[in-house]
Amino acid sequence: MGCVRLTGMKSESKELLSDETAGDTFGPAASPEHRVGCMSVMGVLLLGVGGLLSVLAAGPLHAHCSVTWTVDIPCFDASSLLVNQIKEWTTDHCPLKSQKCLFSLTSVIGDDIIATHTTPVMRFIDDITFNFSSTSSDSCEIKGHSTSRSWYTILDSGSNYLNMYSLMRASGLSSAPSFTESTSDRTCTQYSSIRLKLNS
Repeated sequence: MGCVRLTGMKSESKELLSDETAGDTFGPAASPEHRVGCMSVMGVLLLGVGGLLSVLAAGPLHAHCSVTWTVDIPCFDASSLLVNQIKEWTTDHCPLKSQKCLFSLTSVIGDDIIATHTTPVMRFIDDITFNFSSTSSDSCEIKGHSTSRSWYTILDSGSNYLNMYSLMRASGLSSAPSFTESTSDRTCTQYSSIRLKLNS
């Protein structure tokens, strides 16, 4: 199929029909205006694709978040605090404009907590895992991972991060001694934007 002429838009339907049957639109019969129009359309398409790729390159191709936290309390205590908080927010009575509900504890196996969170309005499900490892007898490294179950989700407004950070905060772990957090936009969808909102 030939390109649509961008200059001289008169008789557009005739031009489209002639483009369909013209064969090589960049051959000798193609006018200079037609060539410019084709190149302009291709340029717009390439810019659009390039823009999309640059957005995707700035973060994960599927909405998820991986974070590492450290706290100066034993891992057993940190795990217990998170389990209790998940259970407290199992309720389906969601506070107004809040995600502090519809959590579900799937299992606690060894050093892993496995849970889910369902968004109150759209009922999207995110899968959550916390893994605990001791860096010393009275400190703990917590690796959190949350991912959107819907295969088509690319952006999530930071909800995968909030799934975990909200639990860390409500349980008191984010206020624990020597609390640190390590992640980035490359490993946590829209992390910077949601942190700006939380810090404002």
